[in-house]
Amino acid sequence: MSAGGIVAAALVGYVVFVAFMELAIGVVQPDMETGVVLTTMDAVGETSSRMLAGFEFEDQLYVSSNHWLRGWYREALARPVVSVTVGDVETQRRAVSIVGDERDRVADAYQMGFVLRFVCGFAPSRFLRLDPVAEGS
Repeated sequence: MSAGGIVAAALVGYVVFVAFMELAIGVVQPDMETGVVLTTMDAVGETSSRMLAGFEFEDQLYVSSNHWLRGWYREALARPVVSVTVGDVETQRRAVSIVGDERDRVADAYQMGFVLRFVCGFAPSRFLRLDPVAEGS
């Protein structure tokens, strides 16, 4: 096999590996002490929940989308009032996509290691701030 063939085979193998890992994440949810269960609603009103790594930064709660397959992220942007469970406490929150300086500060504070970035196929990181929703709104 030529050098070009080896590189092409390695690249195809990596893409298959990342696709498998992305699909596995949707089936096998992580069990994390610091996890956030985020429940979103799709266009037809079906809800779905998933465990995400949540983190607090500057007194705000954030979740990150570091994967290529991020249907939950699109659902949260389309219908931003989401249910968030941390520990045994469930609250309604407004999912807000962050940009600019806030995004840069959060990205600096939330660094993913090389191994996790490799497993995720070096997907771009996007973040949602989960703001509390006032009762009755």
